[in-house]
Amino acid sequence: MMTVTVQNRQTRRKSGAPGHGQGFTLVELMVVAVIVAVLASVAVPLMGGGRKRAMVSEAQAALGMARSCLRAMYAETRDYSRTPNGDTLSAGDPLTLIPGVSTGALAGKYFAESDYTIQEISARTYVLKCQGSAGDVAGVVITLDQSGAMSVTGL
Repeated sequence: MMTVTVQNRQTRRKSGAPGHGQGFTLVELMVVAVIVAVLASVAVPLMGGGRKRAMVSEAQAALGMARSCLRAMYAETRDYSRTPNGDTLSAGDPLTLIPGVSTGALAGKYFAESDYTIQEISARTYVLKCQGSAGDVAGVVITLDQSGAMSVTGL
């Protein structure tokens, strides 16, 4: 015996309005495209700033290392501007003149060794400075003082 099953055309369709096949309408696709574009326009600038801040962390670490060397020198001489062998550190000097900061120790991927200088120094206070000179960090200035206060400008 043979059984014949008849299905209504409407019941075979899984979704959609009568007369339309499966899928999304052009309006639905355009709405999704607009939403994605708005999200991308907000997210891309935020990620770009994070990249530059990550580059700045290289200079912050190097300035922190120089600060540690200055603190060790101060413990010995009780003077930030005078080295243990009697030499005087002055504003404008490169950080490599600080005892313990060796040549090449400050050179990194984004900041050159020549970007690091002593901005101000006295017996009790100092300000160390790194000013980016090339690439994405050109114009970025990071300073660190004897109290540990760090400032970053030019991001």
